[in-house]
Amino acid sequence: MWRKVHEADLNASLSLAEIDAFRKSALDGDPVEAQIREVCAYVRGIIRSSPSRVVMAKGEDYLPESLILPAMNILRFNLLTRANLTVNESRKLAYEKAEELLEKVRRGEFVPESETVEATSEIAGAPAYATDAHHHLLD
Repeated sequence: MWRKVHEADLNASLSLAEIDAFRKSALDGDPVEAQIREVCAYVRGIIRSSPSRVVMAKGEDYLPESLILPAMNILRFNLLTRANLTVNESRKLAYEKAEELLEKVRRGEFVPESETVEATSEIAGAPAYATDAHHHLLD
């Protein structure tokens, strides 16, 4: 399943003070939203270049659920370094692991889930059947 990436996804890995420090470093606009769009474009570009044919969601800020946390780890690292804040070892390691996973996506060694469409009988081309298991009880 793909879903829209929100600032709340970033809030799960950064403190509000860290996000505020990055916002204060910006000259205009909301740099956090711009950075979310940028990291989504980066991840989507990697998925697009993969030999696996993943069906992608149409929204530019949508990512597969399996890649949202790695994307946020990359974004967190980028935001902290741009704001000249300390990046501890665990955050550096998370960043490196996220980049390693994306490299596996690029090579086709890890295939994220495709965007799914609600299947109906019209879309699937198969007839819809409803079974009534209780009608046999009366026989």
